[in-house]
Amino acid sequence: MSRSPAKGRHAEDLQGVREQCGVTLQLDGFAYETIAEEAARLGVPVEELVTFAVLYYLADRDSGRIARRIPPSLRPTTGKQT
Repeated sequence: MSRSPAKGRHAEDLQGVREQCGVTLQLDGFAYETIAEEAARLGVPVEELVTFAVLYYLADRDSGRIARRIPPSLRPTTGKQT
């Protein structure tokens, strides 16, 4: 997956340029059902609620209120880590 929509350009040239990327989540039944119920309550698709949650997390990441590290028990034991 490319991270830069225009390689070789300076950051100031890329202001306002946004790249769309996708992510696949694997959730247990409880987690998905809870998210689906909340999305239904709000009248939005599950994907929109999850996107909002990620953006909310990113906006709040420097506040010190949220977990910044994945607990070792949730990290994959094999394969590529990103």
